[in-house]
Amino acid sequence: MLVQALLVSVLASLLSIEYMNGHFGFARPLIAGALTGLILGDLTQGIIVGASLQLIFMGIGSVGAAIPPDQTIGSVVATAFAILSGEGTEIALTLAVPVAVGAQALDIFGRTFTTVFMHMADRFASKGEYGKLEAAHYAGIFVHFVRVSILVFPAIYFGVDAVEAFIGVIPEAVQRGLEVSGGLLPAVGFGMLMTMLNIPYLFPFFFIGFALATFGGFSTVGVTMVAVCVALVIDHYKKGKTNDGGEKKTASDLDELDALMEE
Repeated sequence: MLVQALLVSVLASLLSIEYMNGHFGFARPLIAGALTGLILGDLTQGIIVGASLQLIFMGIGSVGAAIPPDQTIGSVVATAFAILSGEGTEIALTLAVPVAVGAQALDIFGRTFTTVFMHMADRFASKGEYGKLEAAHYAGIFVHFVRVSILVFPAIYFGVDAVEAFIGVIPEAVQRGLEVSGGLLPAVGFGMLMTMLNIPYLFPFFFIGFALATFGGFSTVGVTMVAVCVALVIDHYKKGKTNDGGEKKTASDLDELDALMEE
């Protein structure tokens, strides 16, 4: 358990750094859950839990200086609990949001604390001490590792037995309530996404996908294929718009028109 806790803590730290520096998508719940499952020896369950958590956090994103709930830490810890406790997706859906909110508070504290190193870096830069400037930079990364490990390591190392004992004393009615509420969280995630988009003309596409999946029996892959085809058709007709003379406007024509309007 010690090795697993250390590996999951390192994974969570690296994914959090990737989210802040580059953001290539590895920190998203689906990938984070899969990597956590790979470390804990259950890749399939990691993918299943990660996909479920992706629905919850789909609309989460940082805008400007705002720090949202830490979906990466929430996903890693929730996936680890789901695998190690054997409770599956239900316990992950229940734990993900509270852990993400707790990690958000620690993230704000960590970012505030690293301002000390920013001022140190300013002084080193003004004196031309670039070696110390580099050291100040890595000190900030170290603070980030500590911030993540404070939450993730104890949760993995000490938390599994405690969670199992806690689950054992929870009344069946309460467990059923948690299961139902966990099933509602993906709908909350989609609601957050629609609120952030706030583009009414896209809503029909959302409900078309919902109808295909619910009443048409389409799988996620099937709905995705239909969505891709619809997007390609719309893109084709947008590129093929005609002018008053019936001549198709090409991309170069539109570019020239934009350039003339700017002049």
